[in-house]
Amino acid sequence: MTRQDYPNMIHAWKQRELRHGVKINWINLALPIEDDDAIVKAYVAATTPRTKIWHITHLITWTGQILPAAKLCAEARRRGIISIVDAAHSFAHLDFKIPDLNSDYFGTSLHKWLCAPFGTGLMHIRPEHISKTWPLFPTDKPQSGDIRKFEALGTRSFAPEQAIGQAVDFHLAIGARRKQERLHYLKKYWCEAVSKNPRVKLHISLKPEYSCALGTFCIEGMDVGDVASKLFSEYQIHTVSIKWENVNAVRVTPHIYTTTRDLDRFIEAVLKIAAA
Repeated sequence: MTRQDYPNMIHAWKQRELRHGVKINWINLALPIEDDDAIVKAYVAATTPRTKIWHITHLITWTGQILPAAKLCAEARRRGIISIVDAAHSFAHLDFKIPDLNSDYFGTSLHKWLCAPFGTGLMHIRPEHISKTWPLFPTDKPQSGDIRKFEALGTRSFAPEQAIGQAVDFHLAIGARRKQERLHYLKKYWCEAVSKNPRVKLHISLKPEYSCALGTFCIEGMDVGDVASKLFSEYQIHTVSIKWENVNAVRVTPHIYTTTRDLDRFIEAVLKIAAA
């Protein structure tokens, strides 16, 4: 797995490392990257004859970098290695279908880009792995090959689950391709505008195959925390300052409902801060 994977995923594997003695081989990606082969080679280079699993983040939360998940899953399968895809930020964001990736395991949250309620998620497992995968909350048949064994969560509210259908209908009414194109357009709109100031440096590719809605930037000579703080306190614009491994930037995440007028306010604010 990479140093840029999501913290909850890292914590989960580190707990397995402490509890069961597995060994994590780390990959440290120098982002942004516009080379699929370089990413695949990084995973291959970290692989040993004892490697059992590749943990693959489809779209990295810190910067918005898109990884070639389908190519990574294909390479893992060729080597007899299980692939687990974390698609929390790519599902209902990028135009793809789960089978396109051909992963062994696939998981995503639904509250991000699908706009379903908090606490909802989706898991897809290749049929041959279901019976071998133990549910976290046991049923009377924990080795069943029926994926619905993972739905045994005890008493819970069904309202969020029912609302997923409405979110799916809304997503399909827009269309996955149109949604992805809109999101990439918004990111490119503000990125190209703010980068006209030479102090503003982008930390993301503008090519649609390597990034979509998420974008990151910094202003030379300024702490990214100070930039995000000024945007919020002086302009009431919420962004996130990222300081994680080798990522040091401000993340900006418009959704489809963000207007270019909203982004114009943001662009004006960034340029004023950079000019000060």
